Amino acid sequence: MLDRIESICVGIGFGLRIFLVFVQSKIRNYFEQSGEFVTPLNSWKRVVEGIYLRKLNVSPYFGSIVHETPLSLFFYSKLHIFANKYVESLFILADLLSAFITYKVACHILNGYYVQQTKEQSTYKKDSKILLLSREILRKSSYTVLLCAMVNPLSIGTCVAKSSLVFHNLLLTMTYYFFMTYQLIPFILTLCLVSSISMYPIVLIVPGLLQFSLNTNKQRSIVRTIFVFILFVCMSLGILFVNFSINHQSWSFLDAIYNFIFYVPDYTPNIGIFWYFFTEMFDHFRSLFVWTFQMHVLILYLFPFTLRLRNDPAFLFWLLCAVFCIFKSYPAYGDIAFYINYLPIWSFVFRYLRNGLVIICMMLVAILMAPITWYLWIYTGSANANFYFAMTLVFNVSQTFLLSDLIYAYLKRQFFLKNGTTIPNINGVEYQLEFL
Repeated sequence: MLDRIESICVGIGFGLRIFLVFVQSKIRNYFEQSGEFVTPLNSWKRVVEGIYLRKLNVSPYFGSIVHETPLSLFFYSKLHIFANKYVESLFILADLLSAFITYKVACHILNGYYVQQTKEQSTYKKDSKILLLSREILRKSSYTVLLCAMVNPLSIGTCVAKSSLVFHNLLLTMTYYFFMTYQLIPFILTLCLVSSISMYPIVLIVPGLLQFSLNTNKQRSIVRTIFVFILFVCMSLGILFVNFSINHQSWSFLDAIYNFIFYVPDYTPNIGIFWYFFTEMFDHFRSLFVWTFQMHVLILYLFPFTLRLRNDPAFLFWLLCAVFCIFKSYPAYGDIAFYINYLPIWSFVFRYLRNGLVIICMMLVAILMAPITWYLWIYTGSANANFYFAMTLVFNVSQTFLLSDLIYAYLKRQFFLKNGTTIPNINGVEYQLEFL
């Protein structure tokens, strides 16, 4: 049963979604056509067209219409059959479920931090007691996560737009939940499913290896690590062949999904940076920069983050999610909402953020100005693509600042716990801390 605060938060989230979906039809139409919420990868209109093509025994992967996996399309076709008139209700329920599971994940993460703090408290300096977490702080942080997930405008807009990201995020949230509750088989299954949809979550196997490689003595086991990796590979191949079978023994979906994501042939404007950059790119440079951009998302941050955060797989999991949500080839506000909803978990490090006000202002300005510059560009013709791209660039830079600032704050708090909050003086001059 839900307690009073949980019930209020869920009720607010449910009421907002019902009002915008079923009462404000003009607002709903705006969201369904907005490039910030809908991309070629998650458009429900494209999904419906793919469903009808399947009914006509025509491959939905001819042309460049559908970019969902055959398994996803099969799932959506069943939803469309059983709830054709109530599709909006299914999106609302899926979004609310995702928000509530996010809250449960937050509770597990915060409880894990409290248990770890209890074990390591004897190694902390005495003057760092002000940094210690209390049950009250954990309770408030978890409720803040629930409220954020329920009222986040980016989450609500994604739900109202009927973007398939609602279901993608639900699957990714379930992956995070199974990760935090140490359920290996469900974690591997959901991770393989979500990786088959958008490719980028494949990097999450790394924190998975850190999380599930611990033996009963809390020591990392190479045998367990190899077992988890082999299980992930086998299940990924199994899902790949399931998609092959559903698609009438055809591999046509590979080009329509993975090549489409990796090589970015569609330049429909979105909140990312790929579309504008490759519109201006000379063809003979294109392959080099496509690989550079994709390796930037998949590999560049993976190893340094893993080495530095190997003792905190939960934070590493969230950080890698944030990286690929920001820098993926076809991002939408639904991707950003996924990782933003978890941000209050680490509210205990916010005191060490250096550019909090600047980041908030940049994000708000970018979100508010993006539809205005789009209108000036597309409808009135008094602006051009540079205006819209400027807002997407500001939005991406602000998110980069957010991640770097949060990592700095996290490491600074860890340092103070181990070494105390008093910075020593050398020859009467106070030391300056630098976290490189």
